[in-house]
Amino acid sequence: MNQLTQELSEILRYGLPKDYTSVSYAILKDGELLACDALGTQGGKDKLPATVDCTYNVASVSKIYCTVAVMQLVEKGLLELDRPVCEYLPRLTMLDERYRRITLRHCLSHTSGLPGTQWKGFSVADVSSADYYEDVYAYLAHSHLKAEPGEYAVYCNDGFTLAEMVVAAVTGEKYADYCQAHITDPIGALSSRLSPNRNPAHPLICEGRGPAELLLIQGGAGYTTSMRDLCKFGCLFLEENDIISQASKAEMAKKQGRTFLAHDERSANYGLGWDTVCFTHPEYDLGEGVLVKGGNSFQFTTQFIVIPKYNAVLAISETHDCHLDVQETILRMFAVAMLRQGVCIYKNYKPVPQEMIDTVGGTYLIPSGILNLHLYGAHATITMDDTRGGSRQWLKNFHFDGQIFHSEDNRTLLFEKNGEDIFALSAYNGITAPMAQKALPGPALSQAWLDRVGKKYILVDANTYDIVLNDVVTSFQVALLPGCEGVVVLSFSGRSDSGVYGLFESAVKPLSDDIATGFLRTPANPSRDLMSPCFERRSGAEYCTVASFTYRDAASLPIYEGQGFQAPEKENRVYRLPYPLAKLPEIPEGRRLMLLDDEMVCVYDSLTQPDFKPLDKGYILFI
Repeated sequence: MNQLTQELSEILRYGLPKDYTSVSYAILKDGELLACDALGTQGGKDKLPATVDCTYNVASVSKIYCTVAVMQLVEKGLLELDRPVCEYLPRLTMLDERYRRITLRHCLSHTSGLPGTQWKGFSVADVSSADYYEDVYAYLAHSHLKAEPGEYAVYCNDGFTLAEMVVAAVTGEKYADYCQAHITDPIGALSSRLSPNRNPAHPLICEGRGPAELLLIQGGAGYTTSMRDLCKFGCLFLEENDIISQASKAEMAKKQGRTFLAHDERSANYGLGWDTVCFTHPEYDLGEGVLVKGGNSFQFTTQFIVIPKYNAVLAISETHDCHLDVQETILRMFAVAMLRQGVCIYKNYKPVPQEMIDTVGGTYLIPSGILNLHLYGAHATITMDDTRGGSRQWLKNFHFDGQIFHSEDNRTLLFEKNGEDIFALSAYNGITAPMAQKALPGPALSQAWLDRVGKKYILVDANTYDIVLNDVVTSFQVALLPGCEGVVVLSFSGRSDSGVYGLFESAVKPLSDDIATGFLRTPANPSRDLMSPCFERRSGAEYCTVASFTYRDAASLPIYEGQGFQAPEKENRVYRLPYPLAKLPEIPEGRRLMLLDDEMVCVYDSLTQPDFKPLDKGYILFI
């Protein structure tokens, strides 16, 4: 993996959810891959690591392959763009006689007036026994047009299904076989296949634990491919080749959409197959004639961009559980890649100076969490990252003007140094306020603190009426602040639906082997609620007093063996539960029972959560 790929993949990771499946990208320039990577897993039960050879369902990007197939046959004189489709498909019939005027050009430019999508067969787990074309004929035979063919453009899968069927009818080949033999195999894109011909050497990513998503709709949405091979396909539109002629590419790149609304700036920009043939972006100088095609299925979102000015192709595909804006993400990554080549494509913003990145970039702290400021290109993104592997975007879409950062919601981000400390401040609605303090390393931790890392501590002096215990401070574990020596994090397990904190992580610096304290000094709100843990050993167990409660080392707790409530004591009776609990013990009037799962999150509380569900393992608190 080259250095640029490492840098871009790190940018891609910013804010990815903890449980995402996979995202892959490729950036090609001048016929060479600048960067290419796959993050996450292949999904399914085994969750093998995703690789650049894995394939993603690129859905509607398939329309470009279909258009190339049509144009190849036009070049050979076997098809005419402006000839009615029904002359190639004599079985085609509809309830609306205007269907006889639908041409291939209408089909490829979304101006056919066809209904839109035949959903039967759009996403399936098996393609071996289907007779899709019979279903298509039956579907259209019971359908009307929404408009006169050529009247106006509405995004339409049905047109590409008819184009696919025309290719199969004219060539006498199965559509999947034709595309493999005449488009993808000749360019060495061996992963790029339609569902009937998938290449087993290139496994298909499955979102989460779901089944492989296959599509019978091939001309409009059937391709699975690696991003590397999708870029190979994109090269066809940047250089002369034997697959498609310059004249055919020029025809595809013409504006061929239609609209009847004077202020409609979108509908006319469809090309043949392309979503837009004149894409522009307010942040980037991409030049003229940028071609864009997106794809969205039930599991995947894809973006495919061809940029003639820079002789570049961009491809990215994600499973939906990544929650990325794929177009924005790949363009930001491309801007960074171009900077590394000495080309700045930003229109209105300035690249962040390396000195600033070195000074103010990095980890910041608020009383309840860990923030990371990522500076790259002309952008700033702030993620909230926890010590348990979770990450989410906290603030994003900041752009550098040479002095400060601006976001799309009129928020600004600036930095101020006071003594050795650096503070992030944010201005919104005309008011500038402190936001967070940069984490600075402290002295190396003693062995006593290192021994606590990873240990869990459970509340043992709860009372019967305190609701807050249910939400956030029932337990904590000790962790280290990543990348910052000498800083300890108390990671309090909280319910994600608590409405306040969820996971609450407080950074402290040790004062001795057993005492530590919060050290933030950010004015206003961002240094409130600091923790000062005090550890001690008594009766063979380690205890911690912090935030007015007392906790006990969970490993020292006895195992639950059916004990019930006893007379109230100063210290709650708390037990480890290493096996399933199917039934609650009897709860006397005025007493309280809490159950924590293995992650120490409260899953049952007799005070606030009356519904009990069997627990596999965790902890039980008699209060």
